[in-house]
Parts: sequence; C-alpha cells; structure tokens
Amino acid sequence: MLKTNEEDKSNFQVYKRHITTIIILIFIAVLSTLILLFINLHINREYSKLFYIEIALVVFIFIFLTILFVNVYRNLFLPIIQLYKGMEQVGLIDNRTVETKNNELMPVFWEVEEIFNKLNSLILLVENLSRNIPFKHILNYIFDSFIEYIPYTYIGIALIGDNGKSIKASYGITGKHHQSLAKRLLGFKVGINGTSLGRIIETGKERIINDLEEYVKGKPIKEYNRILLEEGIKSSITFPLKNDKEVVGIIFFSSNTKNVYKKEHIRFLKTLANSIMLSLEEDILIDDLIISSTLALAMLTEERDPETGDHLNRMKTYSKVIAELLSYEKRYKDIIDTEYINNIERFSPLHDIGKVAIRDDILLKPGKLSEEEFEIMKTHAVYGAKVLKMADENLKKKGRSIFKLGIEIAEGHHEKWDGSGYPYGKKGEDIPLSARIVAVADVFDALTSKRPYKRAFSLEESIQIIEEGSGKHFDPNIVNVFIENIQIITEIYEQFLLKG
Repeated sequence: MLKTNEEDKSNFQVYKRHITTIIILIFIAVLSTLILLFINLHINREYSKLFYIEIALVVFIFIFLTILFVNVYRNLFLPIIQLYKGMEQVGLIDNRTVETKNNELMPVFWEVEEIFNKLNSLILLVENLSRNIPFKHILNYIFDSFIEYIPYTYIGIALIGDNGKSIKASYGITGKHHQSLAKRLLGFKVGINGTSLGRIIETGKERIINDLEEYVKGKPIKEYNRILLEEGIKSSITFPLKNDKEVVGIIFFSSNTKNVYKKEHIRFLKTLANSIMLSLEEDILIDDLIISSTLALAMLTEERDPETGDHLNRMKTYSKVIAELLSYEKRYKDIIDTEYINNIERFSPLHDIGKVAIRDDILLKPGKLSEEEFEIMKTHAVYGAKVLKMADENLKKKGRSIFKLGIEIAEGHHEKWDGSGYPYGKKGEDIPLSARIVAVADVFDALTSKRPYKRAFSLEESIQIIEEGSGKHFDPNIVNVFIENIQIITEIYEQFLLKG
C-alpha cells in the first residue's frame, strides 16, 4: 500500500505542540505570580519580605525566559532559516510566499512546517519507489504530494517508439483542471522530426515555455498544441526521461497560468522526473514481461488454428476502438478512462487463453460440435479465468495486481445480454463491461474471418448479424455506438483486408 503524508505525521508538528504547551504553562506561572504580588501589595502590606522575594522570583523568571528564547532561536530557528534558504535554492520554496520585511524574521512555525512537509513528501516518495508499487500509483502520489509547492496542473508523459522515429502520449494526470486533456492526448502519436521535441531528445536538456500562446504565434499550429491550448495549458517545463544515457521519452509539467516557471524549479522537477523514470522503467519492464509471457501462451492457441490468422491483433484493435467510442458517452464517462482503454487493448487478446486446455479434435473440428464436445469447448472460459486468477494471486503477494480486466474478459466474453450465454448464464449489466465490449469485437472479427466450420461473411452481412444480436447476444448500448460509428470500424476492417 502506498504510504502518504497523512499516515506519517511530521515530527515537527509534535515538537511544535510541546513548545506551545511549555510557553502556555510559563505564561500561566508568570501571571499567577503577578496576581500574588498584586494581592500582597494591596492587601497584605505587612509581609514585606515575601513581597521582595516574589519580586526577585519574577525577575528570575523573565531572565530565564529570555535565555530560553535566545537558545531556541539560536539552536532551532536559525538552522531552520538556513535550511529554508537551501530549499529555496533548489526550488522547494517560492520566495514570493515569504510575507516578511526581513528574511531572517519570517513567520516561523507555519514556514518550518511547510518545509518539513516537503521533505517528508520526498522521503515518502523514495520509500514508495522501493516498495514495488505500480507506476500509476506513484504518478498519482507525485501529482498530489507536490502540487502545493510546484506550479503544475497537469503532468504528461510521452514515450519514444518505432525505433526512435515517433513519440506517443502515454500517460497523463490532472486534478480539477484540464479534465479532458488526458483523454484527448493519450495515444496521440507524431513523428519526432515533425516536432520541437526532437531538440530536447537530441540534447537531453530541459525546455521552459512560459507563454504557449506566444510560443506558437506565427507558426503552423500542430494538432497537439491546439489541444493543449483548447484545454487551458498556458505554460510548461519539459524534461527528457533518460534510461542511463539514452532518452526514452519526455515528461511535461504544465500549468494553466503563464510565466510561472523559473530556473529554481528545474532542479526539483528534475528530481521528480528522475523518480518517475525509475518507477516507469520498473513498471513497464515487469508488466511487459508478465503480459508478454501470458500473451505468448495465448498465441500458442491461435497458432494451432492457421485459419485464425491475425485474429488476436484484429480483435484487440476493434476492442480498443469500441472502448474509445464508448468513453464519449455520458453513461460511461466515470468508468472508461485512459487506463481502462489501455487495459482493454492489453488484455483483450487473452480472451481465449483457456483454449490451451481444449483438445485439437474439438478445437479444430471443421463441422458443428456435438453437445458433449460443445460442453467441453465451453470450459475454456472458466479455465482461462482460472489461469489469470492464479497469476494475479501470485502478483498480489508482491504488491501488484494487473489481470483484473483480463479475468473479466476471459470469463465473460461468451456471456449474452439475455442470459443465454456461458459459463454462468449472466445477463445484462451483471456481465462486466469489458467482457461486453470484447464480445462484440470478437464476434465481428469471427464473422468476417474464415474458420474451419464456416466461410468469411461479408462486411454488410457481419454488420447485420451484430445489429440483429442487439439486446439478445450483445449490449444494445454498445451495438448502437458500434453502428453509429460504423465508418470508423469499416476503415479498420479494410486496412486489415489490404494487409491480407
């Protein structure tokens, strides 16, 4: 579990409460002494020796308090002021927040508390990086923990692909600002040579843009810059993400305010960028290794049937596109986000992984299966889910869990909207959304492909069958979106057709 500032309260807060308590007690003692003096002076004049003793006691207390505050100032506040100045140099503190006429007489308690909280956030970040926490949680932690101290309202990450020829928006996180930005940008890919990012990748140096509108003025505006401006981004600081000496991507810290980034922000944001790179590298390596191994097992099933050809790649593409189209529908806006779409693309090829347990004489039978054979075939959904659940249980022991959507898809992609499917006869929205999406994509590709037991149906025939299955086999909402955007589906179908 990811550790937070709330769970690990600052020692300084405890110390501050102790100091405050001591001061209050001393104040009460002094006040009590003064009251006694007053009583003695005006009521008991005959006890003159006691009066002088009390006067001496008050003088002693004030001398003691003076020495105490001098020592506290010298031993606590002066070192903290020096720490403050050092933090300011690396951008942890914006000196504009110091509301004082003299920098060495700043408001002490709240300023010190803020410094310790920043240090505490950095310490917790280092601890979390060493605890095998998934990258998305680290990115969320960084965004939430440092947004009070560093001027950003969006963090975006783009990774280099196609052997260094392109760069693709891969991660994005925001708070209350720019809520549509991640969805609009993620997956957006451009050639590196066609962007100004090529210079950052080539030199490995950061770039500050404090006025994006001014930066693009008079130039042909790129699509990604247009999206940024439309979503309210006004300034940004960009760092290369380096793996050893090789640049593998770009990270953007962006703000909805102009002229907020200064040189002192560079050092601290570079520290965050390096932390993000460490977590990202580990996350990508582990997840890719796990999923690649599982996908290889799934492909063994496909290779047993040469007629299925590029089925995994095709249905993965259809599934992702359907999920993207659904994400614009109001009913799904709180369910389908960028991570969900990426996971649909990632895990949909595992839908039939359970077929590794099905005998060839059943799996490759050219004719209709007997009732007994069909019952055996249906077990692939349960077996596939079981394999992925076992893999996920092992991962949970290491603090990770990545196969949730894959389990839903493997187990539920043969369930039907009207409850007539298998393995459990679930109906309607009791079937996970991921499985309902993959069901449409899987059947559409199966219809348009040649199989041992059938010819390939035409595009028109396949669309008609999908439409007729609305409310019976398929979720009617998904079918509606599928039909409304049939031109996009058709273009993808034709691209695959051309590839043969």
